[in-house]
Amino acid sequence: MQHSTTLTKTACISSLIIGVMSAAFAFITKTPANAVVLGAAAIVLGFASLYAGRKNIQDMQLATAGIFMAVVGCLVGLWQIYS
Repeated sequence: MQHSTTLTKTACISSLIIGVMSAAFAFITKTPANAVVLGAAAIVLGFASLYAGRKNIQDMQLATAGIFMAVVGCLVGLWQIYS
């Protein structure tokens, strides 16, 4: 196992936080298009941090959780648009 740098750890934790915020925003917003855009941006950030943290399993878990939550936010926004 390789140790992660502070920048990598910060990127992966921010991916998780932004993913959770995008999912929460999708449930409370009145404009679901904004939820989809925010979720897509969080997915891109999540994949960038996943690539950066690919050498440490803990960083990869944080980034993957952020991606999962961002996908939930996108799906909720899309569901609100099309229902």
